[in-house]
Amino acid sequence: MSAIERVWALVEDIGRRTADPPGITRPAWGEQEELAADAVCDFAAREGLQALRDPFGNISMLLPGQDPGAPAVTSGSHLDTVPHGGNYDGLAGVAAGLAVVAAAKSAGAKAAGAAVPLRAIAMRCEESPWYGTAYLGSQLMLGLSTLDDIGSLVRFDNGRTLRQNAEALGYPRRGAPVAPRLNKDNVRSFLELHIEQGPLLETEAIPVGIATAVRGNVRFPNARCVGAYAHSAALPRRFRQDAVLAVAQLMLAVDEYWARRIAAGDEDFVATFGKFSTDPALHAMTKVPGEVTFSINIGAASKATQDEARGFILDLVKTIARERNVVFELGEEVGTAPTPLNEAMLLLLEDSARASGIRTRRMPTVGHDTAMFMRAGIPAAMILVRNQNGSHNPHEALQADDFAAGVRVLAGAMLRLAA
Repeated sequence: MSAIERVWALVEDIGRRTADPPGITRPAWGEQEELAADAVCDFAAREGLQALRDPFGNISMLLPGQDPGAPAVTSGSHLDTVPHGGNYDGLAGVAAGLAVVAAAKSAGAKAAGAAVPLRAIAMRCEESPWYGTAYLGSQLMLGLSTLDDIGSLVRFDNGRTLRQNAEALGYPRRGAPVAPRLNKDNVRSFLELHIEQGPLLETEAIPVGIATAVRGNVRFPNARCVGAYAHSAALPRRFRQDAVLAVAQLMLAVDEYWARRIAAGDEDFVATFGKFSTDPALHAMTKVPGEVTFSINIGAASKATQDEARGFILDLVKTIARERNVVFELGEEVGTAPTPLNEAMLLLLEDSARASGIRTRRMPTVGHDTAMFMRAGIPAAMILVRNQNGSHNPHEALQADDFAAGVRVLAGAMLRLAA
């Protein structure tokens, strides 16, 4: 079996062992995520690689090159899933990096052309549902956050803190060899393979995408519109303070703004109103609705687009409030800036794909650990692999041939970077 076939068998085995119908669940710093971590370490040992864990359970597998002290060309992704999600979001990228390092180990570092070390990593907790925020494993691995900073975050399903969940798994493990903290002194570059989380590659029959940027976002998680309750049959339109119509007008105007951007050739922007509800204790079929709670989530791969869209929405809210005599309370604003990925590495990935006869297209992507490596000053890029049925759902799919194509692109780029 080739290294790609061996890691594919590993991925499928982990999926079977962490099944949680109707999908897959590997909670961050939970037993199923730890099962996946143990399986990765066992696989590495069979391949003759040493797997070291840092104090937080992140895994690092290093293959020395001709200059073992040089910064390593590094690849990997995360082990956790969303609740009842799919098997490949994260784990496919862990396996891809491991396949490249395992193949180079089998060939011999010199035969593989690796002048500098190659490293595969597996990270904890990329998904935000568990502790209310994302990238916790990579933040700890890169020293962007400490356990003192984030250890008190509470996991939504068991009520324990991050620190308590990590300690329940035995972290930090005293007396065991410890993987180093990663930084720009020991990481030459970072490449992450990940399944595409939308339908573009599948629709266009292209196996591999090259991510141009990690989209940033502006979010108002707990927005509210307050109007006035009134009798539905008695109140003329001009006197109404209808909160539902006010928010509906906002939503439709943002959707029309989005359509105008697309018509102008700009597909950078996305918008979602994920929550929309009236008060069940007060609403009724015969009442003008006086209050709506909702959320706004906009994203863009460029800061200019993000800032323009945010300004458009804030101006729009003022206009609708004035026209409909309602009050918008947008509440706390949270978000992240867009993260453009390293252009030289994008070109390298495209060259690697061409050398293997694999078609690609450029496209922005959403939040991934890669953004944390860029934030740490490490050149980084991403390979997106065609998958069926999206992600974060039980029907998430990935074909073995598409995974293999992505690994070949990754291997070509890593070996060129390591030469």
